[in-house]
Amino acid sequence: PVVGYCQGINRLAAIALLLLGEEDAFWCLVLIIDFLMPKEYYSSHLMASQVDQRVLKDLLAVKCPRLAAHLDNHQIDVGLITFNWFLTVFVDNVPFETVLYIWDCFLYEGCKVLFRFALGIFKLHEEKMLQMSNTGQIFSEMREMANNILDNRVLCQSAFAGLNPFPMRTINRQRQIHTAAVKEEMAAMENYRTEHQTAADYEPQKNDPICIVFSDDEDI
Repeated sequence: PVVGYCQGINRLAAIALLLLGEEDAFWCLVLIIDFLMPKEYYSSHLMASQVDQRVLKDLLAVKCPRLAAHLDNHQIDVGLITFNWFLTVFVDNVPFETVLYIWDCFLYEGCKVLFRFALGIFKLHEEKMLQMSNTGQIFSEMREMANNILDNRVLCQSAFAGLNPFPMRTINRQRQIHTAAVKEEMAAMENYRTEHQTAADYEPQKNDPICIVFSDDEDI
């Protein structure tokens, strides 16, 4: 697998170690990184993680169009909140009993449920946020809403029955589209960085005009 340093892996390992022996926890981590999550989810540039945040925004616009438009009007990027949800499989974000419930579904059905639960949480708080007109207030609500989940049955109803139909082929199609876009953007950024690094590292040579004009052997 393509894996770089990522703090999100620490959270996954911590939950596995709480419930399993060391060897089983290790293989649980392998299962998540190698099989349940897309390739390059935990790479140094987190490419697949970036892609999934764009897919989530697409799905939010379909499943909660009023809320998506409301957030766009306030120029709020949901990825600022939800990126960590996906990276840690909600370990840092919901009450512990809800973490275990989400992980049960995640280990059984795979990463598709991350979108379900993320959208389910938004759906539960949709009406409240639609009534808010202050950007800071909306953002504060988004930061706290996952931690305020108190009833797993209500969350389940919102994430599953409340979102159907929810075909995996739609997620895969959007992933393909956004993967191409992210790769192109990353390549452009790398080219930009390389060009500017080359310019910064440039040292005039002995025969360069600048060296000739400002030679130490001449009186200026």
